[in-house]
Amino acid sequence: MAHYLPMTASETSLITTGVNIENGEVFVWGFRGSGQQGNGKTSVASNVAPTKVSGLSNIVALAGGAYHLLALDSSGNLSGWGQSGYGETGCTPNSGIYAHTPGAVLSNVVQISAGEYFSIALDREGKVWTWGHNLYGQLGDGGKKNSQKPLNVNLNGERARLVGGAYEGAFAVTVEGHVWAWGDNEASGLGFQGTKYGVQQIVHTPTRVDNLTPYASRMVYIGGGNGWGEALLNDGTVIGWGLHAALGQGTTSTALSSPVPIEILRKVTQLYARYVGSIALTEDGRVYTWGQTGGSAFKMIYGASPTQHTPAAPVLEVGGGKEHLFYKTVDGRFFGVGYNDLHKLNTSKSGAPNIDWPGAQIRY
Repeated sequence: MAHYLPMTASETSLITTGVNIENGEVFVWGFRGSGQQGNGKTSVASNVAPTKVSGLSNIVALAGGAYHLLALDSSGNLSGWGQSGYGETGCTPNSGIYAHTPGAVLSNVVQISAGEYFSIALDREGKVWTWGHNLYGQLGDGGKKNSQKPLNVNLNGERARLVGGAYEGAFAVTVEGHVWAWGDNEASGLGFQGTKYGVQQIVHTPTRVDNLTPYASRMVYIGGGNGWGEALLNDGTVIGWGLHAALGQGTTSTALSSPVPIEILRKVTQLYARYVGSIALTEDGRVYTWGQTGGSAFKMIYGASPTQHTPAAPVLEVGGGKEHLFYKTVDGRFFGVGYNDLHKLNTSKSGAPNIDWPGAQIRY
């Protein structure tokens, strides 16, 4: 069976921590007070220069939630570290609720993703694994109990080829041509009829999303945010469902949502979707963002409709965190845009102002 390997840029929900892969090694900067540095200390000052995580090599993908990180190497070995109060690292904490060194989670993994306080992995056999916070059904096991141990998600016997995390929900795309979703379905963000935005509707077990069946076989990326989801198709088309204010539909109203998929952009090669908005890289090297614009640095980094930006140089990869975006240029430089706190984007300065386009270069 074919699998989709995630891009090497970081794809996280991290709030005030920066992370990136360079030559197969992981560098972390910004807030490191929950073990995020991964070098044996629970707390490292945010003004310390970006530092390599010891003991990790040949890393091909990163994912993470608010305060935890996951790293996948080229052999399929998955490690986790950082805050693990809900079990979100997937490994045993070594200092209270913190895992301050990377611990082994799973092997034979081909893809990883994460929501706010939970994690998702796909293995070579097409099995989906979840662990961490489960109050909103994020683990898909039918209960509410958190789990540090990875749990195998039952997709009615189907084999997954693609997984993705939303804010408090998850998606799996199967070889059989279906999309399954579970977690919080407010604003129809899982792809079937839900509640209005701000009112949670908990789906505790994987549910087939019939609205997405016509697109399932063509999906190469799936993810989402708070009340919405998106997918990138193999012809470069981006589709989305749920909260229209997050989907580039020209509105800021959170009263408009629908489970019916809508087209957002074409000719896209990379898509990163998280929390309230998205960033996309197109075939001709253009960078677009869209999403909610009503808080923090959102107006600066997103737009009510797909908005083109001018980066510092031609872009190779895009990624981000909860309220910030990263991009890597073809000449190897790394830039951050958005919410700037605790040396996350401007490594020489903490706090406001937020970083506007073309962003601040992060040096390590």
